[in-house]
Amino acid sequence: MRIEWSHVSKIFRMKPKQKGRVSSRIPTPSIGLLDFSATVRPGITAVLGPKGSGKSTLLRLTAMQLVPDDGRVTYRSDDGSFCMWSKSGAAMADDPMLAKVKQRIGYVPPLRKMDQTISVEHSLMYLAQTRRVPNPKRRAMELIAQWGLGSVRRVPLHELKPGELKRFFLAKSLLADPVIWLLDEPEIGLDEMGRVLLEKALATQPKHRITLLATQDMDLAEWASDLLLMEGGSCRRFGRKRWLTAGVPQGTVKAWYDWMQTFYHYLNQRHS
Repeated sequence: MRIEWSHVSKIFRMKPKQKGRVSSRIPTPSIGLLDFSATVRPGITAVLGPKGSGKSTLLRLTAMQLVPDDGRVTYRSDDGSFCMWSKSGAAMADDPMLAKVKQRIGYVPPLRKMDQTISVEHSLMYLAQTRRVPNPKRRAMELIAQWGLGSVRRVPLHELKPGELKRFFLAKSLLADPVIWLLDEPEIGLDEMGRVLLEKALATQPKHRITLLATQDMDLAEWASDLLLMEGGSCRRFGRKRWLTAGVPQGTVKAWYDWMQTFYHYLNQRHS
């Protein structure tokens, strides 16, 4: 499996802010992605960049939760089959290939409060059943044990503490043993136990899985095999972590990232 983004663009139209009783009727454009192109293969790719660089938009588009305005996302299997997610492809809601790929995507969104009264255990069992996971009860209990949720398995989702809720999201994303695992800043709201378990999951993930790890945590990014640096919705740098970090004295992701930010800031100053 590999994922190819080809000239993908996504522009959001922000509602104008009102000033007193007068407001502009022209929506303000905000760049999500701008002519983004890259290809990733199995392994862990850390998606880095400052706030507003397009990391979350990239993951949501890859998870088929957003439709690109232009360009396409292609999912290619090892057997030569492929399917594409694009503006025209989104109109084909009954495409069996797209539905099949979507079922094999695990997505962890930013932490948000849940208002559901269903318990952790019943929620995971229900989701496993709807996704046709074999032995849904056993799979739910496996993930509850894996992510340290045994003590809260009968607790309603709306009563979970932030760290417990984040571990629930991580467990939920792995229900169908995804081929593509998308983590949007998983460190936010994660407790100490969750951090240890997340690092263990990254260290032992299946070789065939593609993991996109959008993060501001440079220590977490050290688990990656590849680094993808974003700026203004575009791919600024992409490559093997060991090659990119070899160019900085400390040899760490943080040192490389800081150097790249300084370098781009210097270039922008020269051209302004």
